[in-house]
Amino acid sequence: MRVDPVHAAVGTFFNNSPMFRVPKYQRSYAWEASELEDYLKDLEEAFTKRKNGTPMNHFFGGMVSVESTVTGVVNQKRHELVDGQQRCATFVLTVAAVIKIYKNILVDAISNGDTLNEGIISSRIDRLTKRFIEFSQEVNRQTHIVESLILSKADMQFFKETVRNLDPTPTRESHRKIELVYTSLISKINSLIPSTSSIVDKLDSLEILQLVLDSDFSIIHIVTYDTQEAYKLFQVLNDRGKSLTEGDLLRAKTLELLEGYTTQQDSTESKWDQILMEKSKSTENYLRWIYQSHKGVRAGRNTLFDDSLSYFYPQHSNTTITIQDADNILEASRKILDEIKIARKISMGTWPFSTSSRPITGWDRNRLNLLIRELGLTVSLPLLLASYHLGERKFSEITQILELFLFKYKVISNAHIEAAVSVFHSHCLLIRANVTTYNVSTLRADLNALMSSKVTVAQFRAGLDGLAYKVGGGNKPLKYLLMTLEHYKRWYEQGANNTPECLDKTRIYDFTSTTIEHVYPRNASGNVLESTLEPLKNSLENLTFMGSADNETGSNDSFAIKLPIFQASSIGLNLDIGTLTQWTTSELGVRKTLLKDMACAIFTI
Repeated sequence: MRVDPVHAAVGTFFNNSPMFRVPKYQRSYAWEASELEDYLKDLEEAFTKRKNGTPMNHFFGGMVSVESTVTGVVNQKRHELVDGQQRCATFVLTVAAVIKIYKNILVDAISNGDTLNEGIISSRIDRLTKRFIEFSQEVNRQTHIVESLILSKADMQFFKETVRNLDPTPTRESHRKIELVYTSLISKINSLIPSTSSIVDKLDSLEILQLVLDSDFSIIHIVTYDTQEAYKLFQVLNDRGKSLTEGDLLRAKTLELLEGYTTQQDSTESKWDQILMEKSKSTENYLRWIYQSHKGVRAGRNTLFDDSLSYFYPQHSNTTITIQDADNILEASRKILDEIKIARKISMGTWPFSTSSRPITGWDRNRLNLLIRELGLTVSLPLLLASYHLGERKFSEITQILELFLFKYKVISNAHIEAAVSVFHSHCLLIRANVTTYNVSTLRADLNALMSSKVTVAQFRAGLDGLAYKVGGGNKPLKYLLMTLEHYKRWYEQGANNTPECLDKTRIYDFTSTTIEHVYPRNASGNVLESTLEPLKNSLENLTFMGSADNETGSNDSFAIKLPIFQASSIGLNLDIGTLTQWTTSELGVRKTLLKDMACAIFTI
């Protein structure tokens, strides 16, 4: 491979109509706050030193590109950025921020009738724009406007509008990162130029900043000339798991496999742009859940790329890629995207079906939010992803099974989760093997068998004894338990026959606005204080909940004053309290036994 390295100031590489292009296999813009913070510090330090007459050389890193000739243009070169697009894009954003500030000063010059400086500013804006943003180019005797830097398809339109200060709306994580860098650069540059300065002083400061960019920040630009070697060079320069995410590597590899199949490559690129539109950690979670859901095992901690490549893209091991292989790679990418979209919804506790069938109520849909968002039981995600393909009714049934099972098994009894995960994985495989023949009752049976072997009734009741109100938060399990007991209360009172069932699904309590209330006050004082109740005040038997439609309790008032509030409540558990004439250790003991008996019956799948 022929390689020509050049070490020079960054600005040098933007002379003479530069054309830098980000190839398809590159990821989107990815600078995080840490990289930005370091860059802003370097920029300020270099500016201060040059302003004080002691300019410094700051090595800005490396850039590797594949050079090619532009057809129809004499002596025009195009550079595909194998490495360094983050630095290159940030540099252009810096210049765009400078142009933005020049335009603000131009408005002041015009309003002041300062025609001399108006001309200077306009000339500087024009020169910077033609070097770093866009320029005119004649191709086969026709003039075109050419972007100096073209990012990936997913970022280009947003980047293009940003560097022209058109205030675009971000629609993906990489857009938000571009926006953060651009606005931070404007803020930093403005901080280097006092607002009280005259127009001349501001122009002098900006000129110093331009000299920093043109002379003090340097890079090593390594130019290669073999496009076929670009993918290999890209992967060598970006050590897996450090500068690139597993998703970035899968994107790059699939696009590499599709070289020579333009239609499939373009479509696959579009799919991966949508797959990778969120934060890298979220996307990695989605990809891990999807792999588990298909394969029935977890991907290795550091082998998600290799594991996913082997499972979803077995064509990678072929000596040559056929048209059928290319179609299969595109189809696999489409299926991953479809499952990513489902995973995004489920992981947010959002019902994944766009329209609900009649038997599915708002209460049923809310169970997913409780399972995932409120209880945080994301261990169920792979199975839920597989269950989605069974249709809405079975998905809803499995959601409710997992909700009751995991609360009892994990949240209260803290049984070892791996045994449950093994069951989940086996059912992922059963579902994906044949969605038409899968029977939900087999999941219920397997989880009941696991529960019987791992969690005794005594262990569950002891775990319920351990539930107590915590001052300052951490009370979601407690709130969930009380709300669930209320939902299944009528079923329990009617004999608790067959599997647990909510008999009134019209009542949906908003988990966030629902509050846990103490019957005997948490901060009792004076005549309300009872020494026998103080040790029990934060225990399950002394707690209830109030919905948004209920009046607030009497806070630290006595039971007699609070009683009318319980009697008027829409919640059955509170109405039961309202039938009592006093609240002593005796009543608390009876209620504790009742709540635990209800829980043992309800949390049986």
